[in-house]
Amino acid sequence: MTYQSLYRRYRPQRFAELRGQEHLVRALQHAVVADTVGHAYLFSGPRGTGKTSTARILAKVLNCADPQDGEPCGVCESCRSIELGTSFDVHELDAASNNGVEAIRDLIAKTAMGTPGRTKVYILDEVHMLSTAASNALLKTLEEPPPHVVFVLATTDPQKVLPTIRSRTQHYEVHLLSAEELTALAEFIIDDAALEVPPGAVDYVVRVGAGSARDMESALDQVVAAGAIPDDGDALDELVEALCERDTGRGLIAVDAAIAGGRGPRVLGELLIGRLRDVFLASMQADLSRLPDRDRARVADQAARLGPAATTRALEVLGEAFVGIQDAPDQRIPLEVALVRLTRPEADTSLAALADRITRLERGVPPVAPAISPAAPSPNAKGVAHPPTGGREAAASASEPAADVEVEAAPERAPASSSVDADERPASSARDALRATKQARSTTPVRAAAPPRSPSPPAPAFTPPAPHAAPAEEAASEAAPEPAVASAEPVAPEAPAAASTAASVGLPSRDELTLAWGDSVLASLPSRSKAFFAAGRFLDVSDGAAVFGLPNAPHMQRCEKGRAEVEAALSTHFGRPVPLRLAVDPDGGTASSAATTVADAAPVAEDQEIDLGELTDAPEAGATSVDRVRELFPGAELVDPA
Repeated sequence: MTYQSLYRRYRPQRFAELRGQEHLVRALQHAVVADTVGHAYLFSGPRGTGKTSTARILAKVLNCADPQDGEPCGVCESCRSIELGTSFDVHELDAASNNGVEAIRDLIAKTAMGTPGRTKVYILDEVHMLSTAASNALLKTLEEPPPHVVFVLATTDPQKVLPTIRSRTQHYEVHLLSAEELTALAEFIIDDAALEVPPGAVDYVVRVGAGSARDMESALDQVVAAGAIPDDGDALDELVEALCERDTGRGLIAVDAAIAGGRGPRVLGELLIGRLRDVFLASMQADLSRLPDRDRARVADQAARLGPAATTRALEVLGEAFVGIQDAPDQRIPLEVALVRLTRPEADTSLAALADRITRLERGVPPVAPAISPAAPSPNAKGVAHPPTGGREAAASASEPAADVEVEAAPERAPASSSVDADERPASSARDALRATKQARSTTPVRAAAPPRSPSPPAPAFTPPAPHAAPAEEAASEAAPEPAVASAEPVAPEAPAAASTAASVGLPSRDELTLAWGDSVLASLPSRSKAFFAAGRFLDVSDGAAVFGLPNAPHMQRCEKGRAEVEAALSTHFGRPVPLRLAVDPDGGTASSAATTVADAAPVAEDQEIDLGELTDAPEAGATSVDRVRELFPGAELVDPA
């Protein structure tokens, strides 16, 4: 005897044998018993769930010689002929291959002909494949068929069926089977057919079936024929694990192994999308009863590690990758590129990748890049570390050359010739700065005199420090009280205090801010904010905010408009909110800054005379190109004002 596939041997022959479709069975049986069977039905649902089998059972009971409680007897001549496919009362038409108008016209012409049974049943499978002309030709007959004719339409894509056809039928949706129902069906078939299957075969066929009875039975046929469970689930598990662990190499190796095993990149990608859909449903606490218990536990664990946002992004990225995979020179490339984008968010510049990185930070996942140590000093352009406090005082106490002092101070303060505040430093301010410098040098070689904060005795004569002071002597000199002489450049807060303040509020230290500012944050700002904030520096971290110093109050007011952009850039770099408070830099003012810059860049000798009258104010900004041309060519006439 010729071997018959399991899905054909165990096709339901009675309503009681249909599994998971109680709503449909109840409605049809009640209609048969009450003699209220409609003239047209539409069954829709996934493949292998019993649409065509239900239509055949309905045809059997409508023509059965001895129906019992809405069930066919299964032994009469009509039931046997329908079961064998030789009945003249049942006509099946595959609309996928007979979708033309001529096939439908031939069907309509035969509806008026009589048959041996009581009811003539037409089963149109995949009715959504009918052409528009064929569907329109069917409409009139479908609405008012002969009294002995019943139409049963089946489709897996009901939204493609014309609304005018759907409105003329009773529409029933056929459901996927749950994992428990598929497991019970698989165990029944194995026991009834005395099949020898390896351990774990039931779980495998239920997972492959994914709610479809026919797919499950086909997978069981494959297991019986091979005598073992096909090893095809490892690649999918490896790919999902690679996404959960952000392991790019693991994912690429899994793709290569699956393709070497005979799976096409597109098929592998579709299976991966299907598995990720289960992970997404698990993260949304949706019903996964169609999966076995072991698979539900694994999917729930992967959903907890991957998260809803990352799962959604993975589905979107893979979906975009497979839009044009047929046109790709190598179909592996879109899949592999998608995996790299998903496992390495820092390599993806899309907003979705940035949102994924933010979500991981919110969930407490450490960033990829290691955090900067708070104790690490910020290097300058030459690789020399900044002192934690004012670099100028430390340089002066160590008798460093003036050029080195200027290089160390450069990362913390914009040059005096900055384009942002050039119009705020006219020659008159420079004259005042030079006068202050000369007055300061008359009292002390380094610091300019200023009104004292409180009455104090005159400052002692300045004594140059030793070239190389011992650490104990330096500590003693720092601990000793200084004379009450106000400095033109106030000393910045000590590093330990700043570090403790930053640690108390969870903010980066001043050194970390300065290093990040020069390395990446300033360059990432929009051009307008970059120009305004280039002239400032970080002064301190206190009161829950990073204090950013700017040269003067008008400059600070201009920068206030871009403060939110700087806060966003800092938060993105450090992975946590970094509030910013703008302040006037005591060292960045008009007079003191100019004086300090001139004194640092080119110290004036004691006996050098400077003619202040030679300094002139810079021209007013805002001159147009036409004005400049007129200045260069006196007496020129403007021909075209436009």
